[in-house]
Amino acid sequence: MGEWSSTPTVLSATIFALGWCAGWVGFVRARWLPAASLLPRTDGVATKRSPVSMVIPCRDEANNLAELLPNLCSVLQADDQVIVVDDGSSDGTINVARSHGAGRSIATGINIEVVESGALPNGWAGKPHACWRGVQHAVHDIVVFLDADVRLGADAVNATVGVLQQHPDALVSVMPWHRTVTRVERLSMLFNVISSMVASVTTARSRRRVAYGPFMMVDRATYLQSGGHSHQLVRGAVVEDLALARVMSAAMPLVGRQHEVEYRMYTNGLGQLIEGWTKNTAIGAATVPRWSSVFIIAWVASLCGGVLTSPWFYVLSALQMFVFARRVGNFGGLSAVLYPIHAVVFVVVALRSAARVVLFGSVTWRGRRINTR
Repeated sequence: MGEWSSTPTVLSATIFALGWCAGWVGFVRARWLPAASLLPRTDGVATKRSPVSMVIPCRDEANNLAELLPNLCSVLQADDQVIVVDDGSSDGTINVARSHGAGRSIATGINIEVVESGALPNGWAGKPHACWRGVQHAVHDIVVFLDADVRLGADAVNATVGVLQQHPDALVSVMPWHRTVTRVERLSMLFNVISSMVASVTTARSRRRVAYGPFMMVDRATYLQSGGHSHQLVRGAVVEDLALARVMSAAMPLVGRQHEVEYRMYTNGLGQLIEGWTKNTAIGAATVPRWSSVFIIAWVASLCGGVLTSPWFYVLSALQMFVFARRVGNFGGLSAVLYPIHAVVFVVVALRSAARVVLFGSVTWRGRRINTR
């Protein structure tokens, strides 16, 4: 890093400024989940929303499911449906699901069903197959796909239904706010910030559509008409959310707010974090809208190059990172100050992901090998 008293050259300052500003553009243009429901109101009273069928694909999610089902029972309507699809778990996931009551829950009235996905057919990846199996049991016109590590606030489903009503042919998705606990979990900071930017400079009908897989909502008829998770481009996809977005006629990705849509990821240590982000990056990089890619690359270059060029550039980037990171998770000021470490982790994982794709044509996730070409 340069001396505090040194003055950066005009060229280096210009390059840094362009990348730094690109970060702001990508961040500001991200679409956020509305703070309040968009449902029509009559005399100040919200209209009751349409019921939803919520599909939860699970593979070894016993611990998460034990927390998620009580959460859903506290925020959903009595006529909503919850479908837990067990994807060949070995940790008692299905027993946890059944312990919360197959059939209608006496405590809440919410219909909870447990489905076993069965043997994985040739050409299918586990999660797309579990999602597709779950939809076959859905009874409502609105289907929600929810990962087991997501937690929802009281208005999350209402607000998302409101967005779907405005964009009825779109795949509406929400990137959760990341609640972290350990230092290793906080290494996801830069990945989360970049994920919030990927759809910032694209339109709902862009050819390179994106979606956030942890929480997706869609009209059931529109989903089935597109082929949904059974579509040949989706059924075996490494990152099924991006593949599904591309076969839909439109996509509306949103960024979630704290206390409304949250998750906690990669709680089993550094190995799981690297494996998970390697999987997501393997295909995600190729499907990011072109202009989003330009803004993201320029911004990451300003992070990496700026810290080596001038202490003042480092300070500007750290302040910027603090603003960005607090909107996508509880990463804290220390993570922002240590952002060069996060940049190194991001670059290493991105290179690892590219190497896996080029050299091996596959990535691994939860004991399964998933082809990337």
